[in-house]
Amino acid sequence: MTDRIAVLSEEVANQIAAGEVVERPASIVKELVENALDAGATDVRVELEDGGCKTVRVIDNGSGIGYEEVALVFERHATSKMVRLDDLYRIGSFGFRGEAMASIASIARVDLLTRRPEDLAGTRAIAEAGSIIEIAPAGCPAGTSICVTNIFGNVPARRKFLKTQSTEQAACLDAMTRLALARPDVRFTVFTDGREALSAPKVPDIGQRVGMVMGREFDRQSLTLSASREALRLNGFISAPSYTRSNSKSIYLFVNSRFIRDTSLTHAVLGAYRQVIEPRRYPAAVLFLDLPGDEVDINVHPAKLEVRFKNAREIYDLVGRATAQTLARPRIQPEGFVYRLDPRPEPGASRNAPSGHFTVSDSVPYGLYRRSQFERSISEDLFSRRSLDLPVASDIDRNPAVAVCGDAGEVRLAGSAFLGSFADTYLVFAGPDGLILIDQHAAHERILLERLKASFGGRPASQPLLMPEVVSLPPSQVAFFEEALSLFSEIGLEVEIFGRDAVAVKALPAVLAHADARALILDAADQLTDGAGAVSLEERRDRILASLACRAAVKANQTLSPEEVAALCRDLENTPFAATCPHGRPTLITLSLYEIERLFKRK
Repeated sequence: MTDRIAVLSEEVANQIAAGEVVERPASIVKELVENALDAGATDVRVELEDGGCKTVRVIDNGSGIGYEEVALVFERHATSKMVRLDDLYRIGSFGFRGEAMASIASIARVDLLTRRPEDLAGTRAIAEAGSIIEIAPAGCPAGTSICVTNIFGNVPARRKFLKTQSTEQAACLDAMTRLALARPDVRFTVFTDGREALSAPKVPDIGQRVGMVMGREFDRQSLTLSASREALRLNGFISAPSYTRSNSKSIYLFVNSRFIRDTSLTHAVLGAYRQVIEPRRYPAAVLFLDLPGDEVDINVHPAKLEVRFKNAREIYDLVGRATAQTLARPRIQPEGFVYRLDPRPEPGASRNAPSGHFTVSDSVPYGLYRRSQFERSISEDLFSRRSLDLPVASDIDRNPAVAVCGDAGEVRLAGSAFLGSFADTYLVFAGPDGLILIDQHAAHERILLERLKASFGGRPASQPLLMPEVVSLPPSQVAFFEEALSLFSEIGLEVEIFGRDAVAVKALPAVLAHADARALILDAADQLTDGAGAVSLEERRDRILASLACRAAVKANQTLSPEEVAALCRDLENTPFAATCPHGRPTLITLSLYEIERLFKRK
């Protein structure tokens, strides 16, 4: 650091500018493929070596570049997309700043080979560390081929921040997924170390492309969405309530065919699902918003991943309302279920009879109490005190209710009277000092998680499937499964890669034998990619195990027999850290007699 103000050298300035555009190999893939699309390419091929950390090559059949313009490709602020400032508000292309190639060339070696269809010969140019080394005529097919090597070679401080090969490869595939979703008229192929990892042939319908990229599961359980308001047009696909993920990364938003991240629009989508999917689950969606260029500012983020809308509130309302109305449409699922935004039955109708009438209500849903044993009449003697045959520990004989003790949070429950369940979710017990409520899902989650952890290092029991379950996944998620196969094997989950966009489940851990294999894999895939590279392998392993336990545990609104309740309590007593579920929520609470009497103003 110096006390004098000085103009930075061109080399340093270019490298600083490159930091805004080129964060990782996936940034290079994105910029080069967008340039190919702007050049009118209908066939784009991407080749990666070592997940893109060693080499990124993009080949297209676009319009190419003339010999006299090749030198300008590596100049900053050289572009064919705009001339005047006003053009910025009518941009219909991906690139317009003219910084991508200059930024890439400043931190890597770039070998460019290009030819226009009308030219007899093409041009080869080599640039490295921001300088052009060679420009010469060369023979080549029409289009452009760009090979980027020695990435961050002259900026070693940046290179050391790259993640593992699988993480960088998955980021590159994710970038290609976004581009492929928006352009069904273009054929995309991606090869990783010579193996085809993504293939999206040209199709006439956007729905076919979405099905290819998002996987067969989403394709089978998606709803078509369409809405418009004045100059705004919204189209796309959203998942039915039966298809959920463990995070919101499967929500893809596009503005004028450009992928964006917008927390407001994502919130609008999630708000429409609030009454139709369980808490902490997320839908999947691919939404395309088209509006005039002067209604949106795309020049507010270096990587152009964020935009600013002129009428943000109007767009928020359009997305939220269109999503809710699409979910409210009658639709019979393959399993025969009809989904309702408001599960309250029609007057005079049987509560168990399916209904084709769909309404939207802001009131508390009837489903909060549905199927609860408390719906039965008192004459059924539901509230009779049924003593469970639970193991009795000598140190708690004086208090047969609940004791939570020790640093590990052990739960001890013995000799308590089971009163029933409330909302088929909370198990109610009576003790001499008050009431005990156990969250059956949270308790079972903790039991299953500790059993999965205990299986490490041994020979976990597995339950082979009669037929392997093939689960379709985006290629970016399949890439992570390759390095996680040993982890799954250690807990008795036998999984193998099945092509470029699927995995096959051959056996489940014995403790999860009755779980839905497809749902387990979808959640595990989300956990593998969530925060990849930012957390330790051990933390990712714990997240995956917690996700598997959550999926396989008994659910809320699931009726348990007294025998099942007794077994659950026995297991809970013998489970470490039983006071909380894997997500940190309590598995049980106690209401002492003093607290209850205080509520009734007796104290």
